[in-house]
Amino acid sequence: MKPRQPPIAQSTVERRTVLGWLGNATVLALGGDVLSACLGTNTANSGRPDAAGEDGPDEAGDAQGFDFQPGSGRDPIFTDWYENTVDAQNLVDILAGWTLTVNGMTSNPLSLGFADLIALARQDQVTDFHCVEGWSVDDVPWNGVSLASMLDLAGADPSATYVSFYSVGGEYTESLPISVAREPRTLLGYGVGGSTLPLAHGFPVRLVVPRLYGYKSAKYLSRIEVTDHAITGYWEQYGYSYDAEVPASLLRPGKY
Repeated sequence: MKPRQPPIAQSTVERRTVLGWLGNATVLALGGDVLSACLGTNTANSGRPDAAGEDGPDEAGDAQGFDFQPGSGRDPIFTDWYENTVDAQNLVDILAGWTLTVNGMTSNPLSLGFADLIALARQDQVTDFHCVEGWSVDDVPWNGVSLASMLDLAGADPSATYVSFYSVGGEYTESLPISVAREPRTLLGYGVGGSTLPLAHGFPVRLVVPRLYGYKSAKYLSRIEVTDHAITGYWEQYGYSYDAEVPASLLRPGKY
């Protein structure tokens, strides 16, 4: 099936904007083409010889071979998106002020820098991305960490029923039942096709839930909370469904 994409403006999130979010906890400027609910996307196998492919984690469990390549990256998805990877200077500046916290109902709360994150067992998957606005992108090659494995690492309480997600600045939030969070292809995505995520697609890390509409896949994550209740996410405040189920007719076998 040929990827079905809308026209996407050739635009970027400027370095000073992201540094503002990270350094000053500025509220994310949601909306518009760059930060719409659907502009993020899924990605495919990086092609690294020891990568896990689309079905499981990398047994090596390290970041060797992950390029952080500036420019367009190696995968055609970067051309399709009209977005570049994060260049070396921006990478250093942005990550200097960023950590990912995993806390709440946990016995081993985590605070991870980007180097810590990419040192965990890596999962590569090729899955489709569906926007609630009616368009889809097929075969997006993600690189990241299984959310289930992250919850295990943090010692998520067995009685917990939900997982909440908070983006840099705190305004953009989302929530999943823990059963969905633990599905094999629910991913904390930090790369696409072996290169960093573009800023517009959620760098340093974003949620990827292939069988749900894209607005559930929160970008620019800074905190994950294990909890016993759901929260009303950013888009649910504006009338979007909490469940966000993509119709079965749009789900391709092996791609969600």
